[in-house]
Amino acid sequence: MGAHALAAALRGAGDDHRAAFARYEERMRPFVALNQALAVENPGGPASEESVDRAKRALALED
Repeated sequence: MGAHALAAALRGAGDDHRAAFARYEERMRPFVALNQALAVENPGGPASEESVDRAKRALALED
């Protein structure tokens, strides 16, 4: 997912790698934050199915 998002950002930014990295961070941050939160949601046990589903849907691939 991350590699695809980075490739899309680089492709869309032309020669401006700084803009590409900013776009990549913007797209990935919600996905990363939700997935990191799963680790601490229920210490010693699994995260709720609702939280896992929300984390899975936090990033959509672009063409």
